[in-house]
Amino acid sequence: MVTWAVLPNALTVTRLLLVGPILWCLAQGWAVVALLLFVLAGVSDALDGYLARRLNARTALGAVLDPLADKALVSGVFVALAVLGDLPWWLVVLVVGRDLALVAGVGVVRWAGGAFAPRPTRMSRLNTVAQMTLLAAALAVPVLAPTLLAPVVTALVPAVAVTTLVSGLDYGRAALAHLRHARRSPTDGNAGA
Repeated sequence: MVTWAVLPNALTVTRLLLVGPILWCLAQGWAVVALLLFVLAGVSDALDGYLARRLNARTALGAVLDPLADKALVSGVFVALAVLGDLPWWLVVLVVGRDLALVAGVGVVRWAGGAFAPRPTRMSRLNTVAQMTLLAAALAVPVLAPTLLAPVVTALVPAVAVTTLVSGLDYGRAALAHLRHARRSPTDGNAGA
């Protein structure tokens, strides 16, 4: 029997499936459709987290799919906008590089220090908001008001760069703390024996 508890994961899968059409629309020059699909994906991101909490429907699958969908959406649109010349490549390298470093870092820490699931920090949440706002503004420039939105995009680029760097450092600090704790724990446990 299907329950409401599957709704958050269904929204996450929908967001993941929207990445391809968004990128295809950008490649075809269909800016309005790309913007609408991106907004839909953003709404699904907010809604799936809310519903998972509200319905008490957090799952292991959702814990994997949600960040995967987020990374695919953000990285894909950043790369597409850089290819189109709407965002600087250095920012794309910074954003995508941070995400790749996080994935690799989690893998290394899990290998070296056991279970590790970094929790989002305030800065990482701010970074997500800044990135999504920048992408939405950059997508909206050709659709809505180029003269109004182009300066907004220009102003958001350094804000995204700073929040990306700081949130990456936050995650790195959490990983190092986890490793230090994991190395001390066996010794501490033996000391009491």
